[in-house]
Amino acid sequence: MSNRMPSTRTHESRPRTLAAERMNASPGFAAILSGLLPGLGQMYGGRWVRGILMILVPIFVVLLSGAFIAIADPLTTLVLRNAPGFTFLVAGLFFIYHVYVVADAFAGRLTGLGAFRGRRAFDYFALGLVCVFLVTFYGAAYRGSAPWAGLAAKIFAPIANAPLLGNPGGETPPPAWTGNERLNVLLLGIDSRPGDTTTQNTDTMIVLSLDPLNKTAAMLSIPRDVYINRPGLLTDKINAAYAFGGADLAKRVVEDLLGIHINSYALVDFDAFTKIVNAVGGVIVDVQRPVRDETYPTPDYGVERLDITTGPQLMDGALALRYARSRHDSNDYSRAGRQQQVLSALRQRLVDGDLFRSLPAIVDNVGSAVQTNFDPANVLPLARVGSGIDGNAIRSEVLYPCGGDYPHCELNFSSSDAGFFLLPDAAKVRDLAATIFYDPQVKAEGASIEVRNTGGRAGLAQTVADRLAERSFTVSIVTNGSAGRSAVLVRNSAKRYTANALAQQLGGLPVDAFPSGDPTSADIVVRVGSDWKGLATDLGR
Repeated sequence: MSNRMPSTRTHESRPRTLAAERMNASPGFAAILSGLLPGLGQMYGGRWVRGILMILVPIFVVLLSGAFIAIADPLTTLVLRNAPGFTFLVAGLFFIYHVYVVADAFAGRLTGLGAFRGRRAFDYFALGLVCVFLVTFYGAAYRGSAPWAGLAAKIFAPIANAPLLGNPGGETPPPAWTGNERLNVLLLGIDSRPGDTTTQNTDTMIVLSLDPLNKTAAMLSIPRDVYINRPGLLTDKINAAYAFGGADLAKRVVEDLLGIHINSYALVDFDAFTKIVNAVGGVIVDVQRPVRDETYPTPDYGVERLDITTGPQLMDGALALRYARSRHDSNDYSRAGRQQQVLSALRQRLVDGDLFRSLPAIVDNVGSAVQTNFDPANVLPLARVGSGIDGNAIRSEVLYPCGGDYPHCELNFSSSDAGFFLLPDAAKVRDLAATIFYDPQVKAEGASIEVRNTGGRAGLAQTVADRLAERSFTVSIVTNGSAGRSAVLVRNSAKRYTANALAQQLGGLPVDAFPSGDPTSADIVVRVGSDWKGLATDLGR
């Protein structure tokens, strides 16, 4: 009997020893662990379930809130336009939660004020150190994120500046962009001078087009002297559109001129442009031709001499603006090319440099001078598209006048007592736009396309036809046919490239040979059957 008793006591006391070890775990060390990672101190004290929950709760809340904000467009807009307040709220809530977790880890299994009494000096010192760390960490996090919040609130705030003569109809909200469709944005450089509320002409008009499907981009500059003769829309030079009807009228005029849809617009004045370039440390521009301008306009309506030599050089904001604005050769065409060159250099600077370091400076300096009606819900898709396009896949073009040494021409010189004008050849302008913003080989083939409904869903073929027309495909007829699977049928083998491009746009449909006996005269037939799933952009391909 005496030999068994010691063994029994040892076996029975082991659980109590483990519990005591957990009770005697250092509160200060537990607080440090939870300060580094919420819940880690609880697990150190033996409360594994509580510790794991404290780790998972903030992760779950962040993921759920982020998904909800990204999906719910009105909420996305609300958050971005009030981003500074939401940033402060989120930082405050996370700070409070973290302090609670640290206090819980310090208290261990004890409750009430007794959990904070009778501890060693080291424990109190560790707790205080963790509290100082949390205040410093969340304060720095808020200071670092506040400029980003300010950027969102300033850029995506409703347009504050009213046009000179007003816009009685109000601005038309842009239709939703999926993030997969082609995106066309009108960039407007406003000639706005300090203390002058009457100068609202656009000095720069560039259409920027992004194609997420093919990962390409294009820029088309419109000279400011292009004359628009469309009663009811505008009968003046195109650079006056903003002054008469704001950005919405400018957008509608450009849409009518080019024959394309403009999703949204962005406004920037000269001062904002200068500050943006300075914020990224300047731009590197390879000047191909010397720029010598004896009458470069100054903000106070005077003139100054401008002399820029050839070769690569780092330009600050002021010099980049002068380089982009100068009309030293008395026309807008080379100037438009220089403007696009500066924009490309700015993009490259952002890609090559420390973008995250530059953005706070841009936010602090630019303020509300950059404005857009772009839907804040589309910020993430836009960032995804922009980061996926290589610089070599960006095409730059300008509307040129006829009669000069230019690669193409779409404008005709004209003058009257009212001054100098450029009259657009509507067909040539739209043809160039279609070539730039869509596949030029598809445009060259000019294949006639029939969209045939073989799935029985009323109106589906017409919907598909309309969306193909937006992509510069020539849909000649929409018909109904007998049941059949979705496919692209090629009748004219010389139009094979267009057929393959159609198949890609239509979500990867098979390209089949044309069946004998079909009476159609179209080069290509697109069958839309009951298995139709959508265009490639709908499917995210």
